[in-house]
Amino acid sequence: MQKSLRHKSIYSALVIGLIFFLSFPSPIKCSSFSDPPKLNVLIITIDTLRADHLGVYGYEKIRTPHIDRLGKEGILFSLAYCPVPLTLPSHCSLFTGTLPVFHGVRDNGYPIPPSLTTLSEIFKDQGYNTAAFVGAFPLDSRFGLDKGFEVYNDFYKSKDRIRDLSFVERKAEAVNESALEWIKQNKDNPFFAWIHYFDPHSPYDPPAPYNIQYKRREYDGEIAYTDQIIGELLKTLEEQNLIEKTLIILTSDHGEGLGEHNEKTHGIFIYDSTLRVPLIFYNPKVLPEHRVINEPVSLIDIMPTVLDLMGFSQPLDIQGKSFRTNLFGKKIHHREYFYIESVAAMLDRNWAPLQGIRTDNWKYIHAPIPELYHMKKDPQELNNIIEKHPETAKKLEARLKEMIENFSSPHSTHVFQTDMDRETKEKLGALGYVRLNVQPNGENLPDPKNMIEVDNLFNEAIIASETGKLALAHQLYQKLLNKQSNFIIGYEYASYNLYKMGKINKAIELLEKAVHQNLITKSLLARLGLYYQEAGRIKESIEILERVVQNHKDYAEAFNYLGVSYFKANQMSKAVACFQKSLSLDKHYAMAMNNLGNCYLSLEEYDQAEQNYKQAISVDPGLDSPYNGLGVVYYRKGKINKSIEQWEKSLQINPRQADTLYNLGRVYLNQGNKKKALEFLERFVNQASPYKYKEDIEEVRKVIEKLKKELGKKKIEGEKN
Repeated sequence: MQKSLRHKSIYSALVIGLIFFLSFPSPIKCSSFSDPPKLNVLIITIDTLRADHLGVYGYEKIRTPHIDRLGKEGILFSLAYCPVPLTLPSHCSLFTGTLPVFHGVRDNGYPIPPSLTTLSEIFKDQGYNTAAFVGAFPLDSRFGLDKGFEVYNDFYKSKDRIRDLSFVERKAEAVNESALEWIKQNKDNPFFAWIHYFDPHSPYDPPAPYNIQYKRREYDGEIAYTDQIIGELLKTLEEQNLIEKTLIILTSDHGEGLGEHNEKTHGIFIYDSTLRVPLIFYNPKVLPEHRVINEPVSLIDIMPTVLDLMGFSQPLDIQGKSFRTNLFGKKIHHREYFYIESVAAMLDRNWAPLQGIRTDNWKYIHAPIPELYHMKKDPQELNNIIEKHPETAKKLEARLKEMIENFSSPHSTHVFQTDMDRETKEKLGALGYVRLNVQPNGENLPDPKNMIEVDNLFNEAIIASETGKLALAHQLYQKLLNKQSNFIIGYEYASYNLYKMGKINKAIELLEKAVHQNLITKSLLARLGLYYQEAGRIKESIEILERVVQNHKDYAEAFNYLGVSYFKANQMSKAVACFQKSLSLDKHYAMAMNNLGNCYLSLEEYDQAEQNYKQAISVDPGLDSPYNGLGVVYYRKGKINKSIEQWEKSLQINPRQADTLYNLGRVYLNQGNKKKALEFLERFVNQASPYKYKEDIEEVRKVIEKLKKELGKKKIEGEKN
């Protein structure tokens, strides 16, 4: 085997029931606002947390003593709502005090406009130390919420290491580990911090003992576990004498359907099951104790309230209203109308967008089948009474249109623009990829209420695929696409399932079918480019990926994928430029660091390659590829034992790492250790992709056959002797 060691493992994969407490008058602890207190501010957001699944909100089937303590000793809002039931858009509303129709982040994955001022920027300008600690990829720094944060800790793990379409996340205890260390280091200076826990988000998988205590109620188990972690946070604040110096705000970005209205998770409907969230303000020195506020508030009201409390000026474009006076017992703040929306299903499912308006008594939802609910008489929104109250619906519809007109900005329409400019469409059309028809604008699309079972089928297919039931998942995806042939996101997930089944050509055919129907998103095109690449169709991969990055200059993964294709086409300078661009967009992109190391290794710039591999490992120690590359660097430098050590680390992380198996087999063969060489080469043949390593597998099989004959002959000779 006269072939060089493998270093080309560039992984480019895509990776609420209410309880009303007796509120006795409490002494106002800050009677004068002329000299606002210099408090630290700590915002805690617990992803996907329904208010009515906390003990302090009357839920008796769970133990959440630490959150309950904050709610009972602080100020609890019984009627708090998010404007949109999605993680990134909702957090954008919280931190800018503006509605989705203004900030323009209508779905996960779309960056916040740089022109908007965030709460963290204001605190930084006021001399505060600022830091954020987030638990999952939807809030990654690339989407812009890192603005104003001196530390933005989003080290969950490589975003594309696992070739999966699920969110990359980290447990609450891992978030706490980084957050508590920073708090201790900054306890003597005023700080503004945000801690985000993702655990209650599906899939629900609480750690022990909560998986046993809440068996068959795993969602509650995730909440109880998160409460424990919040208890550790509060303990640290007490130990550092920070409780009285810190304003603590605890809330959530949205709730969870849990089967209500047939919605299992969130993001489709705008019923209170996914819009109502907990909200607690706590500080034992400045704020009153044991107060419950029954005035309805929105997440967009948090920013102006905090600024009001601190005595800071408000941005001109802020749309929230301060409820500071309500905190101290004066009912001045009252929001008569709440704007609510969910338009994401239009973007990836081709369903009609939902926009609505809520008052104390009414909720109106504009949809193909419009809805009207009396929220006091029907809090679960079970009886659509629009036909009985047409005049009320008409007035609310007019008010909704007025709100959209008054509160919208040019940012809000960006998400609805086609993922391709005209030149791209023409070039893809010339390649036979796409029909040049018009993108949908929301008209004549089906009502999500009539399509929710399709979404449940989609979720069932995802679970089957993620649990290794690939054949069942394939059947479910086929059934799904037969039910709705223009279900955009279904093509991407179904193709990924085919990829996992080893049917990459079928995966490509399915994505091409979607593109021919003009069912296009940037991630779908990027995945098609990726699969072309893995099937050895490098020219087509480059053509597609070049168009993607031209239209999406902030798409870090696409630049990484394109870099891989350039690498395979031996266009090394272009590959280096792509990986560097990817890292400029996401400085923690471990795979791009690894791939850049591969480039420098090919260019025989070993010191630079070593630096890149070590950098990748420091960002994500659980990534196997840089250990393999580092092993090749050491081998080239003549440090054989160190190279074997790195390759063994690579296999500890991923026993199926094909390049590492090849390299160890080759090294042991060179050392004359035929038994060990045979072991690793056989594993290589069994694990390597037949598409990616077709020629290598054929050659290695010949070597294996030869080794077996030699070892068999040696065994026979030994028996004779």
